[in-house]
Amino acid sequence: MSTGFTGPIVHGTRSNQASYAYRNGMGMMPSAEFDVFHDDFHSFVVATAITNGPVANTPWGWQGAIIDSGATVAVNTTATVGANGVLTFADATASEGAAIYGTKSFQLITGKKAFIEVRVRTDDVTDNAIQFGLSDLTATTNPEDLWTTTAANVLAFGLLDGSATPTLLADEGNAGTAAVAGTIAMVANTWTTLAIFYDGLTAHAFVNGKKSLSTAVTVPEAVALAPFFGHINGNGAGGNVVLLDYFRVVSER
Repeated sequence: MSTGFTGPIVHGTRSNQASYAYRNGMGMMPSAEFDVFHDDFHSFVVATAITNGPVANTPWGWQGAIIDSGATVAVNTTATVGANGVLTFADATASEGAAIYGTKSFQLITGKKAFIEVRVRTDDVTDNAIQFGLSDLTATTNPEDLWTTTAANVLAFGLLDGSATPTLLADEGNAGTAAVAGTIAMVANTWTTLAIFYDGLTAHAFVNGKKSLSTAVTVPEAVALAPFFGHINGNGAGGNVVLLDYFRVVSER
């Protein structure tokens, strides 16, 4: 007697409920059908640049980092928040922060589904800019350049300074960044799962598995994009901390 399956076991649904619907039918591990990148940050952060390798302050496996003076990026070893792989972004004063970015090895293709997902936590949801997504601008001066209008192609989602409700940012060919406000707020000192889902035509954003917005704004398609995550403290007193539990990109081949 043999056991049959109705579909590949490496793919599957999160649940039969509406939450996390963007995961349904997408890849759980790399395969001929799905490209999957997942970093849970168990590896160390490079302290000193390695010849022909990572630059300083870059998590192993990422291309580089942009660190403002007074800001740090480190693997968290505190049991309560870091035992399962957590990257900590910390800053000392207002308007400082840090960002990490990967290689330009991803692209969004018309008709092909993809999602980018992170799990984050911060001690201040109204005095932070926290953005993640895909950008074709990497090695630059300021962390925020990865998701601001200076980026020629970007698709990002996260907090902007002054609002606890994450906003979607999209720009194709430096035509000007479109900002679309979501409807679900984050809560301070609480783990939150954020995601961008591209259904092959339209961009959607989710907070803890629930859809926060859908938009018909133009997304950067058929261009080489790099995954990134960044944090900038707002105009407050500084000293904010952002924790990144994991970073995941899944796309149909």
